[in-house]
Amino acid sequence: MMDIKWLTDNLLWTEGEMLAGICLMTLIFGWWWSSRLLMIGSVAIFLFCLYFFRNPERICDAYQHHEQVLICPADGKVVAVEQGTHPDIGPVWKVAIFLSPLDVHVNWIPVDGRITRVTYHPGKFLVAYAPKSSEINERMEVILETPQMQHIAIRQIAGLVARRIVCWVHEGDAVAAGDKYGMIKFGSRVEIMVPQHTVRVEVVVGQHVYGGETVLGRWI
Repeated sequence: MMDIKWLTDNLLWTEGEMLAGICLMTLIFGWWWSSRLLMIGSVAIFLFCLYFFRNPERICDAYQHHEQVLICPADGKVVAVEQGTHPDIGPVWKVAIFLSPLDVHVNWIPVDGRITRVTYHPGKFLVAYAPKSSEINERMEVILETPQMQHIAIRQIAGLVARRIVCWVHEGDAVAAGDKYGMIKFGSRVEIMVPQHTVRVEVVVGQHVYGGETVLGRWI
């Protein structure tokens, strides 16, 4: 039997209400026109949407014992761990996570802190697996300042299928590690940039990580 909380907490009712409505209308039309194929198709799409918009509760056990831990901001496959620079941070480690349509698409806050800026960048919708999608795709960037005055940046990047980025935080908000702060609809990419000289990254390319649960790295 389906867990009632899994159903009631599902984000389909808040972030995918249009899709739910379309599925319902298609089901009604299928019944009206006696189209079994249309009815089966609408039910199948509705069930996939329920699966896609799932909203799990996550706890990072390591963070409960060691607050120097940084938590992964998203589910998916790590496709890059590389050095770079960020205008607000300086030298950084950039970790890129690719989310397939089967991954949970909720995004998590990696550390305690305060949101200092939220910036939306319009752009294209290239395949999110491609490295250049980081700079030319539609994206939302959040800058977070920790109590120790360190800064990190998190980017939600739209992909070929993903066409809407949702961000629930605003400039000035106080946030805690493990808080949910947004989601990206369907396949996409999330990047996190952390200070290169004060963070040791512990994930590797090819690893599948879980947002809100997997340890991304640790403050040195």
